[in-house]
Amino acid sequence: MPDDTIQEWARIHDEAIIVDVHAHPSLKVSLLNRKLTSYFGATRSFNPFSVRTDFRKLNDGGVDVLWSTVYAPERGIIDDCRCLNIFRFLMPFKWRKVFGQPYFNVTDQLLDDMEEQVEKSEDPKTGKIMAKMAYSVKELDEILGMGDDRPIAVIHNIEGAHSLDGSVDKLQHFFDRGVAYITLTHFYENGIAYPVYPFPGYVRKFGCFKRDRDLTLGLTQLGEQVVEKMIELGMIIDITHCTPPARKQVYEIVGNRIPIIASHLGAYEVNPSPYNLKDWEIKKIAETGGVVAVIFMNYWLMPHETKRGLNFITRTIDHFINVGGIEHVAIGTDFDGFTDPPDDLKDASELGRLTQRLIAEEYSEDVIKKIWGDNTLRVIRDGWGRKE
Repeated sequence: MPDDTIQEWARIHDEAIIVDVHAHPSLKVSLLNRKLTSYFGATRSFNPFSVRTDFRKLNDGGVDVLWSTVYAPERGIIDDCRCLNIFRFLMPFKWRKVFGQPYFNVTDQLLDDMEEQVEKSEDPKTGKIMAKMAYSVKELDEILGMGDDRPIAVIHNIEGAHSLDGSVDKLQHFFDRGVAYITLTHFYENGIAYPVYPFPGYVRKFGCFKRDRDLTLGLTQLGEQVVEKMIELGMIIDITHCTPPARKQVYEIVGNRIPIIASHLGAYEVNPSPYNLKDWEIKKIAETGGVVAVIFMNYWLMPHETKRGLNFITRTIDHFINVGGIEHVAIGTDFDGFTDPPDDLKDASELGRLTQRLIAEEYSEDVIKKIWGDNTLRVIRDGWGRKE
């Protein structure tokens, strides 16, 4: 490849504001005691112990803004896979921390853990501060205005409204802590919204995760109240993992009052899974001013699996653009969410490969920059109620 071509993709990638809408470094911090200032190798095969979003990888991949996803593990996992109970004895302290207290308390602690990592994000080799929390739109813009050597802006979000422990009032607490969005449901029904089946089919081994989900169920009455309160506060609503009826109810309740996001999924017309969005839903989210973000996991992107997946990612981006418009597409990798990303884009350090691929497929520089971050920044500025 000629040098000038290499320099061109690198220039575009460097100039773009790279935003990952959904990634889970906090899981590796809280469950595996990883320090994000360290560099951890990331294998191309599935490895729950690897770290794909430590600060060095994020920096190497050009990430400017990370929506850091906090997830309090649901107790249904243990009921669904009894063999996991072995960790009750292998890791008793960690077990009590994760499963021995209310979800609200666990979530609060996980937010604390991530903030501590950011506070201690000085690179041990260079002394550079690698990350900084942004608790409002103003703080985010201040970080983005710090120049080429700026730290990564880290914004809190929560996956799974089970973290509310059934209380609408707890939304105010998380909003005050700087949580920008909440995914209404995750793996299991939580009294607020019902989920689709959340696991790849190949995990149904050793008697685990065989319980199906009822796709006719939607939001509960409490869920409707939660949605209304999020609108009132200015918390962005993420409909990922929700059943189709739950998603439809969210669209009807929200109307065009605030942007809605789908933080990490694919397109139903490309891969007909109920986890993915149908075309009318993509259009509905676009009408709110929101974004649909492409997950980096082949299982959800295509109806067949291979190890390499850049082509699946760009195929899904194409579809989202054709249906919803270029202003409403984003990237939500789901890195470190115990997922299996494509072998040809295995961690945050390799994000530039997507820019290379988009250039090869004749996407314009302006469009590439919108996909990587401009669209998401608009949603943050328009939808997040914490302005100051």
